[in-house]
Amino acid sequence: MKSEELCLFEVDISVPVQQFRVEYTLVEKGGLPFVPEYLLRLLKISALLPSDIARFFGFTPKEVSSALLPFLQQGELTITDDGRVTLTQKGLRLFSGGDEVPVVKGRKEYRKSFTFDLLTYSFMEQKKYRLDSPKRSVVLSADSAARAESVSSAEVAFQRHLAKIYKSGELCRYSDESDAPELYKVSQVRKDKDSYIRVVESYCLDLESMNYGFSDQEGLPELEAYISARSQKLAELLGRSNLESLVAFADRLGDRHTLDLLGTGYLDLTRIAEVSTATLYSGQSAIDPIYGALQLTRNWDRVEKLLSKHTKRLAKEAASVAKVMTWLAPAAHDLWGKCSRHGQAMSVFTNAGTLSVNGNEKRVISPRVLVPLRDAHDGQAQRRAFIECKEAESILHGFIESPALSGLEVIILADAFAVLLYHVVQPDLHPVPIPCGFITEDKQMVRRIEAALEDRLAEYTEGNVPRYQGPLSPAKGVRKR
Repeated sequence: MKSEELCLFEVDISVPVQQFRVEYTLVEKGGLPFVPEYLLRLLKISALLPSDIARFFGFTPKEVSSALLPFLQQGELTITDDGRVTLTQKGLRLFSGGDEVPVVKGRKEYRKSFTFDLLTYSFMEQKKYRLDSPKRSVVLSADSAARAESVSSAEVAFQRHLAKIYKSGELCRYSDESDAPELYKVSQVRKDKDSYIRVVESYCLDLESMNYGFSDQEGLPELEAYISARSQKLAELLGRSNLESLVAFADRLGDRHTLDLLGTGYLDLTRIAEVSTATLYSGQSAIDPIYGALQLTRNWDRVEKLLSKHTKRLAKEAASVAKVMTWLAPAAHDLWGKCSRHGQAMSVFTNAGTLSVNGNEKRVISPRVLVPLRDAHDGQAQRRAFIECKEAESILHGFIESPALSGLEVIILADAFAVLLYHVVQPDLHPVPIPCGFITEDKQMVRRIEAALEDRLAEYTEGNVPRYQGPLSPAKGVRKR
């Protein structure tokens, strides 16, 4: 996409790569020292007697002999029957392409590290990609055969991508020639380490064409194989269509804005473009529409302004007890938090509501992050939360998933503000969830949202197990008692 875009969802993709140490020999072109160069240039003009060469350079007969000997031995010069020194056909080839300056070739050995992805063994340039942890990302996998045969595959890939490696500047000491140097041999290829490269993917709405898709990327691995692996993995994590439960929640709130977007049985992207700058919806509470993932810069900046505003307000009120602020995570899909921005947002949220008063730290807001669990013993989800929400590990709480809440992401501070995002999952239309919703400081709407959440969290699930599971502990993924 090249025109104006509205980013709706961002996800980091970790591509498996391996780094290899390659020992190789190149046949490189090089210049000659001053005297040999001008000697050959002189003989290219005309064959000369050794005595003429001596007079031209001011050499003794012995010095002339020393200058000529290497070229005579290599067959680049010869002595004619009349005693003149002249260039052979081999010697003329030193002046490639009609150049006036002779160039010689020599062999040079190198030992360097190169990175190839394990999907297609594409070369990964160091200046474009850095090796990274797969934390907070969607991790693609390579088949076992690719890993088992990685050394031989890397050797083939090194030779296949030689020109690209040369242009990247990683092959040898120079990269300004039009053609890559000749590869004489590959002596050894040794695997250094396994790792990942991170690709930040933005799923966008083109506001001109009203088409949607991932933004164009440069330098991706072999595109077809990458897109296929990405699509397959995203499909595994996306979940099922959830429009019905979202419409039911919006109806309970009296959220006409969202009902209008979803009322046709799908998320009306045309309607998003029309109302993306609206701040009020006639006949209901004051809202400020929000589109796209909460962690996107344009959206998170708005959240930070709210946090700052209400922290200052509460500090002036000098309340004795900090107000609870909740961030409810969605359960409708497994793509929440799969981007590097997530950690930054968690850090800001965790530290919200803390002030320094007369040199002492004062907390006016008590934040908590509610993580969805499949059941009270869902250790996997808890362990994942402590990895992907590490900055908020001290404020993680668990709740057993509820169909009514599964597609919602909410940040709410009682009697102050609410940020409500509906994570619309439509696998037949979009490969990622499409978050949309609103921000409101209307106290009536904030109370309605708070009541809807508290009603569900106060429930008991099958087996008389409370839905709200309380604070979580990082030890083996079990909750605190």
